[in-house]
Amino acid sequence: MLTNLVILSDGHLVYFGAASSALNHFFTLGYVCPTYSNPAEYFVHLVNKDFHSQLGLDPFVRALEDSSEPQRFRVEIARDRCLGDMNLINYDLLRAMRPSRLDQFSVLLHRNLTNNWRHPGVFWLRVLMYMLLSFMVGTMYLSSNREITSSAMVPLLFYVQAFLVFMSVAALPALLEQRAVLEREVRSHALHLASYTTANLLGALPGITFISLLASIIVVYFARIHSFWSFLLNLTLSLVTSESMMHLLGAAVPHYIMGIALGAGLFGMFMLCEGFMVPFAAIPTYWKWGYYLAFHTYSFESFMYEHFSQVNTQEAWDLLKSYGMENVNVSRNMLILVGYAAVLQLAGIAVLFVRFGRHKR
Repeated sequence: MLTNLVILSDGHLVYFGAASSALNHFFTLGYVCPTYSNPAEYFVHLVNKDFHSQLGLDPFVRALEDSSEPQRFRVEIARDRCLGDMNLINYDLLRAMRPSRLDQFSVLLHRNLTNNWRHPGVFWLRVLMYMLLSFMVGTMYLSSNREITSSAMVPLLFYVQAFLVFMSVAALPALLEQRAVLEREVRSHALHLASYTTANLLGALPGITFISLLASIIVVYFARIHSFWSFLLNLTLSLVTSESMMHLLGAAVPHYIMGIALGAGLFGMFMLCEGFMVPFAAIPTYWKWGYYLAFHTYSFESFMYEHFSQVNTQEAWDLLKSYGMENVNVSRNMLILVGYAAVLQLAGIAVLFVRFGRHKR
């Protein structure tokens, strides 16, 4: 598996050369690797001073200096220096060792899509949960049920928007698994943080879109929610924003349990402040900042307005007025969700840079 082998012990070079020649080199020194033994383990045991405190390394060092392999390398180095630095540059190898950000992005995107497809906890379990909950919600608010009034539809819109977003915390364990690989690659100068973050987000988009499409079809069909395409766009952007929040928490916290706790706390706060439990006009002044901070606010307002404005009855408009949502700019709210997700992604890059980018070895 290895072409070349370097063995160091206590700061001294014990072997440097072809891996296939290592056994013969130590054999000439009188050390024979036992049959059925792993040569690598044998070499480590042979020269590691942790196993032999009185081990003398001089015989190994002198034997290496007197062998032909180091002499050959010295001749090659001297010859290459005479040829000049430009002839030493292997541009194909350089491109392979330091790929462009676009190449990094392409590889990472392919890796993320493959992992999301194969990992049941990242994608398929979430699809199943969203389908079951959407089916339950849709059949609970079945359009043929004449007992369901317009005011009873408000909790449906709140639940679809708030709880489906809340379930995004399920993505955190997988994000924390990826971060260990990210740290190694960044510290090795092999990866740019922008490529990683963008690939992470775009790699999650197909799954988020598929989940939103399934949930929208089920809920809109069974409960007869108005404006399917607006519902789908709103739910998709809400899930993208919540996924971006998980990316930020995944970059900041040391353990996924802490991330889940923080994410649940933030989403719980946003649910309280979004204007469903307490309408905006009744929210105490000292908590109104939470109303504007919560991205749930812009999603819930849009769900409410798109549905009840198309019901277009006096009861529906009175309901919107009671929540202070009779004049909602849905397009503006969708742009706010896009901007919210972008800010969270940039914050995630900043956190990763502070943690890993500044301390490259």
